[in-house]
Amino acid sequence: MTYVQVIPRAPFPEAGRPVNARVSADGMWLDMRCTVPAPGFRSRVAVYRADDFSLRELLDLEQYVESTAFHPVLPLLAIGTEAGDDSERRGQLVLYEPGSRHRVTVSFPDVGVTEVHWLDEHRLELTLAEPDRHYERDGEDGYVQCVVERDEWLGVTGEIGLGPRTAVDVDNKYWTSRGSRRWETLTALAPGWSPRRAVTAVEGLRDGRMIAALDEGVLLECWSPSGAPLWSAPVPDEFLHRSGNQLYVAPDEETAWVAVHVGDSADRKTLLRRLSLADGEVLAERRLGFPAAFASRADGAWAARDSRELFPPARWPPSETPVFTPTGRQLASVALGECDSSYAFRVRRSPHLLFLLGVGDGPHPEKWVAEATPRGVGQLFPLRWDPERSGPVRGAFGAYVVDGLGPGLVHTCVTGDGTDGTYVVRRAFPRGDTVWAYRVDAEVTGLDAHAGLVHVVTRARELLTLRAADGEVAGRRPTSADGHVFTPTSLGTAPGGEVLIGTAEGRILVPRRAAS
Repeated sequence: MTYVQVIPRAPFPEAGRPVNARVSADGMWLDMRCTVPAPGFRSRVAVYRADDFSLRELLDLEQYVESTAFHPVLPLLAIGTEAGDDSERRGQLVLYEPGSRHRVTVSFPDVGVTEVHWLDEHRLELTLAEPDRHYERDGEDGYVQCVVERDEWLGVTGEIGLGPRTAVDVDNKYWTSRGSRRWETLTALAPGWSPRRAVTAVEGLRDGRMIAALDEGVLLECWSPSGAPLWSAPVPDEFLHRSGNQLYVAPDEETAWVAVHVGDSADRKTLLRRLSLADGEVLAERRLGFPAAFASRADGAWAARDSRELFPPARWPPSETPVFTPTGRQLASVALGECDSSYAFRVRRSPHLLFLLGVGDGPHPEKWVAEATPRGVGQLFPLRWDPERSGPVRGAFGAYVVDGLGPGLVHTCVTGDGTDGTYVVRRAFPRGDTVWAYRVDAEVTGLDAHAGLVHVVTRARELLTLRAADGEVAGRRPTSADGHVFTPTSLGTAPGGEVLIGTAEGRILVPRRAAS
């Protein structure tokens, strides 16, 4: 095992927040349709052994899973999937046999497979969604049903032979009346089990405790060094768009600020809550009239920038960025100009308050790394590390390092549409000279640095460790433990050097340190 801890330690760890769960007719298998998207895929079905909850198969699918159903007699799972929009649909029927792991996919290029339903041991009924290509139903899908009848369902290959399609009227596309979409099956099998949402931020404290923010249901939670739950702070009692998406820990590690986005996507605002890290008690609140993205400085100053994370996009000027003390007293405000997701630049451990600014005219102005000080905002160097690379440049994560090469900034950089890959780059600070650049083939979801090492997690489900001095690979390992597979969403390095990985499945992974 490459991981010391998976927190919380509970059954079905990669299921996250299942949509539903079913047990096979022979009682041997359990399937879960999950809401956790995998890298490069749209949806997931996890299949477990029902006796010991061990993972049998993780089926990552390119289309959204609409329905699953076990055969009434055989160990065979049918899965219906769908992709597209109101003018174009496509779908798949996936047949999976847990015992042999045999899997076959039947594609439907013109319709989505909305529901699969076994009528008996020989007949499988499919409900198919037909798009309104000619706008005859005001853009609404139409539905037809057909039946596939076979004497032998195990070992299916190739064509399955569809019966005639018959039009049907449905009020609810998702057919919630057939089969449970809740979790009673899981709680009956594993008392105490509960669903988990993605860990959007994770931090380690000097005393070994770990805190994590989740994107729904829990605002902030605290775990002991052994992985035991200590306390959990609930989300505020008001309409939420998303909770726990930003976390700032004060240097004394006695309090933390957590951001909650309230309102809908067109009018999103931010509720800031200051929590005691001793027990999760709410100590203070602040409200901002815009969706906020945090930046912080090692001495405790932190800022909440107008991220412009709105849909439709805002047509009004961006708000100025307030700068706070750890207790929430506002020190100043700075004008940073327009911002969107491509301006993300959360730099850890920096003695400087750093942002990305757009410099120049045009739809995609050149981004510069800039520092905010009491004297104002000063441009330092272009985010673009290689002038030969064309197209817009996007930021994301960064960490400040100091070693024999002097002070430096290690950050991610993505050019164009991302097809060129994501680069982790070290820049001399404050001049911006490129020291090294390392190309990562997958999207980076977290980065931190400690004791001469740069730790990176990606949507390829990998923890990558680079040497801060030269960018050489010091180690790489999958984000899996005991046969369970996880998708990293965040990363933080504890003061003692432990790497903490937050995952889309609501887990915290603590890797075992590699032998020196």
